[in-house]
Amino acid sequence: MKPLKLGVVLLLLLNLSGCWSKIELDQLTFIFGMYIDVGKEPGTVEVSINAPLPNRLMSSSQAGSSQGKNYSLVTKTASTITDAIILIQKDLSRRLVISHIKVIVIGKEYAARGVYELLEWTKRQPELPIGTYVMAAPGKAKEIAGLSAIFEQLPDQVLRNFSELNLTYATTIRNCLQAEANNMGYAMNYLSFGENPDEMAQGKPVQWAGVQGVMLFNKMKMKDTLSGADSRALSWAAGDLAGHIALPMYTVKWEEHGKGRASALFYNNSVSHSVKMTGEGPVFYIKLKGKASITLFRDNGAENAIDYSGTIKGKLEERVTADVSRAIHKTQEAGADVLQLGMLLEWNHPKEWRKLKDKWDDYYAKEAEIRVTADFSIDDFGASK
Repeated sequence: MKPLKLGVVLLLLLNLSGCWSKIELDQLTFIFGMYIDVGKEPGTVEVSINAPLPNRLMSSSQAGSSQGKNYSLVTKTASTITDAIILIQKDLSRRLVISHIKVIVIGKEYAARGVYELLEWTKRQPELPIGTYVMAAPGKAKEIAGLSAIFEQLPDQVLRNFSELNLTYATTIRNCLQAEANNMGYAMNYLSFGENPDEMAQGKPVQWAGVQGVMLFNKMKMKDTLSGADSRALSWAAGDLAGHIALPMYTVKWEEHGKGRASALFYNNSVSHSVKMTGEGPVFYIKLKGKASITLFRDNGAENAIDYSGTIKGKLEERVTADVSRAIHKTQEAGADVLQLGMLLEWNHPKEWRKLKDKWDDYYAKEAEIRVTADFSIDDFGASK
């Protein structure tokens, strides 16, 4: 027994020998944000990476410190994304690590030319999280990296929150790859960017970013952009408008029995998709559901919103149905099936899908019949008597 016990002790001691191939953290540079643009020379791509500066991150938490920006932005241009990253690495004293990347932003011109290389590159990077958020810039993606992170430490944290809060879309690399693998369209957040004169930093207006809408893609190229109300309606139809921060608000008006208006905040919303075959082909149904709270009620003929619950409910259903139908029609005009109704048809009626598969883009744009309905309930009338 004693030799056996001695052997066990020796095996345990071997685990205390430490790592023979360790890499210290101070030898690494973690990429948190990547920005892809078309290069100035034909056939080139401009890649910018955003990485935190640990020494400044620590000092910035101390009172009275003024070390400047606590992150770096390095840009290189090459014939491929991989070559550009290699050039960036040559200029750095630390090894680049991409496993912690949070967001990838693509410039509008790059999106219009096609994102094929980017998606192919992500497929061949096993260390890159496929849950990385991807979004589009109104101009050069590199400019977005210059936003002032007022509420966060780093710009990529601001961009990541846009998606995590579900303001409109929360598109990831995984979503793009899945859509492309199934020859479907997809949408991603379309950012806004500019100076905010109401906020100042070191005597200058801060650079402010936000979400102005969504960008539509098909066959790895940008097809169109949707703004404000259309992007919100489309995200509801896609089932992505489910966050607790960006709750949809709608205001409706009526003139029955006196002029009036009401505003409703939807705190619970969902959507279901279905398809039925008819003699003329498939008919797609988008059914919206939601629970609303009345935040404003005015009518010169009554003081109690409850008396007008039927009118308000009907007007809300009419308004939201019209908005969603208009947004979906715009995706048809762009020829981008971002709701991926083609996959729904394949799952439910594979025989019919085989007939339409090769001409689906054209069929979706010109012939697909999509019917939108809504069923809402009003659960709260505020301070109504």
